[in-house]
Amino acid sequence: MQNETMLDVAVFLFRKGKKNCAEAVAGAWQQVSGKDLEVQENLSRCGSGRAPQGLCGAIYAAQLICDKDRKAKLTQRFADAAGSLGCREIRAMRKLSCTACVELAASLLEENLEPAVA
Repeated sequence: MQNETMLDVAVFLFRKGKKNCAEAVAGAWQQVSGKDLEVQENLSRCGSGRAPQGLCGAIYAAQLICDKDRKAKLTQRFADAAGSLGCREIRAMRKLSCTACVELAASLLEENLEPAVA
């Protein structure tokens, strides 16, 4: 897993690992960063528009993980690309697929990871 990006891991977990969008983004972050994520078990209820306030689960998970100083920028970049933060709105617009939302959230989150300390 060393050479795999967060995007690669997230897409694998979403498509083949039978994880919802929120679990896929959080699971990828956990695998790539090597850090524990205590909220991950709660994310099983956050797919298909069931994240708080109807958010897309992928961006919801990324917001939980992202450093608070970078959260607003990450959220805005996701909204700009997806057209909304709401799952149902994103799906209704058909601008991004669920897989594309997972890819986008994972990519944005990976950009915001602190460099690993050896």
